[in-house]
Amino acid sequence: MGCLVLDPVGKLPQFLPRSKDQQHFSHLLQQNPNLKLHQLKQIQAQLLRRSLHQDNILVAKLISVCSASGTMDYATRLFNYVEEPDTVLCNSMLRGYTRNGLFELALLFYVQLLGKGFKPDHFTFPCVLKACAAMLGTSLGSQIHASLMKNACVSDNIFVLNSLLDMYFKSHQKECAVRVFWQIDEPNSTSWNIMLAGLLNSGDLDSAQKLFVEMPQRDVISWNTMISAYAKAGNLETAQKLFNEMPKRNLVSWNALIAGFSQNGWNDEALSAFAQMLRSGISPDNTTILSVASAVSGAISPDPTAVERIISFAKSTNSISVSTAVLNLYAKLGRIDDARKVFYEIPEKDLVTWNAMIGGYTQNQRPVEAVKLFREMQAECKDSVKPDGVTMVSLIAACSQMGALGLGEWVHTYIEKNGVEMDVFLATALVDMYAKCGDIDRSWHLFQGMPTKDLASWNAMIKGLAMHGQGKKALEIFSLMERTGVVPNDITFVGLLNACSHGGGLTAEGLELFNLMQSRYSIVPRLEHYGCVVDLLGRAGRLADAYEFVRSMPIKPDKVVWGALLGACRSHQNVKLAEEAVRMLVELDPSHDGNYVLLSNVYASAGKWRDVSRVRAQMKVQQVQKTPGCSAVEVGGVIHEFVAGDKSHPRSEEIYAAWDELVKQIKPMGYEPDTGALLRNLDEEDKEESLYRHSEKLALTFALISTEPQSPIKIVKNLRICGDCHRAMELVSKLEEREIVVRDRNRFHHFKAGLCSCGGYW
Repeated sequence: MGCLVLDPVGKLPQFLPRSKDQQHFSHLLQQNPNLKLHQLKQIQAQLLRRSLHQDNILVAKLISVCSASGTMDYATRLFNYVEEPDTVLCNSMLRGYTRNGLFELALLFYVQLLGKGFKPDHFTFPCVLKACAAMLGTSLGSQIHASLMKNACVSDNIFVLNSLLDMYFKSHQKECAVRVFWQIDEPNSTSWNIMLAGLLNSGDLDSAQKLFVEMPQRDVISWNTMISAYAKAGNLETAQKLFNEMPKRNLVSWNALIAGFSQNGWNDEALSAFAQMLRSGISPDNTTILSVASAVSGAISPDPTAVERIISFAKSTNSISVSTAVLNLYAKLGRIDDARKVFYEIPEKDLVTWNAMIGGYTQNQRPVEAVKLFREMQAECKDSVKPDGVTMVSLIAACSQMGALGLGEWVHTYIEKNGVEMDVFLATALVDMYAKCGDIDRSWHLFQGMPTKDLASWNAMIKGLAMHGQGKKALEIFSLMERTGVVPNDITFVGLLNACSHGGGLTAEGLELFNLMQSRYSIVPRLEHYGCVVDLLGRAGRLADAYEFVRSMPIKPDKVVWGALLGACRSHQNVKLAEEAVRMLVELDPSHDGNYVLLSNVYASAGKWRDVSRVRAQMKVQQVQKTPGCSAVEVGGVIHEFVAGDKSHPRSEEIYAAWDELVKQIKPMGYEPDTGALLRNLDEEDKEESLYRHSEKLALTFALISTEPQSPIKIVKNLRICGDCHRAMELVSKLEEREIVVRDRNRFHHFKAGLCSCGGYW
């Protein structure tokens, strides 16, 4: 009679002599540790046929294979079928439970065994102690400690004692662990390393350092543990010193150092260490790639070679996390099309991947694509991938960029209906979104209702009020913020200075704040702060003071500072100073169209058409292209975009006709087309026609003919609103009895009853 030999790959069965059955099954199970459940059942059937189903050794090996495949329910049935299980078989079951994370079942199984008179050995205790550590079962662990101390066979077993030591540390019983360690007669390297890691995990870096010095022998694990600990603590100098001193390094050593540099913002050092690692002949793994990708993303001027190296290594892995890291890297470098390609090559996308791509679109000012991708995620994933707070923050940022209030309100409702946690980050994003979408009252209401406010929340509210010209209220918020004990940062003062600049008549308060940030809060002004002060003085008509302020700056003025001065010159038609500002701007950024356009406006306002022509000729030589004006308005949940002179809209004829009718009605109210600011020396009729084609006028007219009477209108423009459009909006708001909100490149304008909230300061 022979025994059927099962071949996992499906070959024909062979028959062996009966005398070799036990040896054959033992060999079969050892050589095939990854058998499927149906194959395990076939083997069990053969054991039954050969009367080997009570063989503890064979059943123990069969249970070991079940453990490897995660089929512990079947393993339990196999065990229960054995009439007289021995210690080896019981230990196999315990090992299977702990290996599969079934720690509660492992402890229950152990207690049941003790009730049946089971005698644990040195293989039993490590499994049970591991389960105690995972379940934080200190009480049971202490009982096991007491019982094993009474067992002479295991009380001095180093493997058992190390497990006991590990259990106490993981159960947050450091004192007990320390006592166990010092009672070990001859601790081995594992003992020392468990002690070292345990002290560090309990936050006792000093004791760990002393222990490290006392260690009779330090292996690579010991060195790596200390390097990682110092890196996580931010002590990178000591981590680097230990790394340099260690006698032998492995991949984990390099990963610990590179991760430490990357996580602490030492991006250049991380990239340098990565290059050294490659030169030493060690190939990176997924951990390395994740750290280096983060370092490249955070570097001010990332090395293109490092970028391509990371991408090259990443292509050799199927890790979702690595692919997502590369996607993030591309997005942060502005290579959003490359990021999208990586995204669609990932076969099974998790929430982190979707969030990375949605966030990438938002970071790169492509909000429409961010919203479309969110819709795609909803359609494709349904309930398998549910958006979280990170998703919503990116989506809200996209709404902010578009100025799409309706869409932003929908996102807010989605958050509430789907139970997305409203933490301080999400609430702050909503405060910022409502402000940027023109609803400053809703923004303020949300801010007031926040149970917890961090510095970013206060900054968002101050910045929002500044954009809407509510300078005095922004100052009141700042006073409340100080009384609450929140310490402002440099971003706070940028918002405050802008609030004073846009608020009108707050020049003295702004200058006082500029001094306060240095004297009280020791904040060193950045170029952005200097630019705000120049803008503040310029809007107040104090051009001489603004110019002197620029000349006396302790740091070299950049294009923001000179641009602020040029903008003031345009408002106050100071040709001489405008020419000086443009000369400096062209040196700093010769391709920027705004510099030439503003100077042309200054010349045109002064009637210097030869100078206008000269500037336009210079723009052609420099190949400078003027950014076209673009305005967007949301009607019925749809964003409609218009450019200057746009006739592509399906209702363009109706729009132009309606605007012509509006002009007839507002001219008697005092509207005179401001033709002096045009760049070309056209006749008056052509000048007026050119003004009538401005994108914000087209957006306004479309909204007027497409929405209910007296309903508010919100327009978003990519450039600064011109004086002519500003005057026209004031009069139309009075004529139509509507509130018109325009968000231009600088701020919000609330037109109501013939007046604008900016008070002429824009």
